[in-house]
Amino acid sequence: MKNYKIIFMLLLTMMGQSVFAQTEVKKPKEVFELFFVTFLNNDEATRLKLNDYLRPTVEGKDAFEVNFKENADDMIKTSADSFLSIFPKAAATACQKEAEDYFKAVFANFRNGKLNIKKVNVAPNEYVEGQNIAKVEYTVSFKVPANPTPEPKTDPKKIKADELKKFLNQMIQDFTTADKTIITDQEFSLYELKEGDKIYYWNGSPDEIVTNLTDFYFDSF
Repeated sequence: MKNYKIIFMLLLTMMGQSVFAQTEVKKPKEVFELFFVTFLNNDEATRLKLNDYLRPTVEGKDAFEVNFKENADDMIKTSADSFLSIFPKAAATACQKEAEDYFKAVFANFRNGKLNIKKVNVAPNEYVEGQNIAKVEYTVSFKVPANPTPEPKTDPKKIKADELKKFLNQMIQDFTTADKTIITDQEFSLYELKEGDKIYYWNGSPDEIVTNLTDFYFDSF
C-alpha cells in the first residue's frame, strides 16, 4: 500500500509540473534574428513576423510600427543636404542627385550587414525575481571600400560643380564595388516576458542594435 501512495504522489507531482510548465514560443536566438533583420536590414516581412510573435505581449497590438522606406528617404535627403552645406550653393545644387546617390550606396552597405550569432547565454535576471535574461553574443560584417577615393584638395568653399560631381561619382562606385570586409563583436540582451504558460523574449530598445554599429561602420572609412 505504501508503494501505491508513493507512485500516486509522483504522478500528482508530474501532473502539476506539466500544468505549470512554461514553454518558449521561440528560442532567444530566433527572436534576436527577428530583431536584427528588422532593425538593421529593415526587412518589412520580418517586421511583420516580429509583430506577430510579440502581439500576445502587447494586448494584440503591433509592437513596432515603422515605415522603413520613408525613414530611409528622409535620412538620405538629410545626409546629402548636410554634406552639401559646406560647398558653394551653385555646386551643391548641381550635385544634389549625386550626393543622394552616394548616401544611398553608403547606407545600403550598412543595412546589408551580415549577422553571425556566436553564443546565447540564458541567466537569471538579478533585478527581476523569477525571470531570465538571454544575452546574445554576435558579430556583424560590412563591406566597405579598401581604398576610398581621396577628398578633393580644393578649398570646399571654392570647389566647382564638375569637380565635386566627379568625386561623388567615384565614391558611389567605391561603395557599389566595396571590396573590404570589416567585422565587429556585439552583445544584445533579451528579457523574458511570461504570458500564461508561454515565455516570450523582448527588448524595448531595438535601436540599440543600430546605434552600436553606426560608429564602427562610419569610422571605418
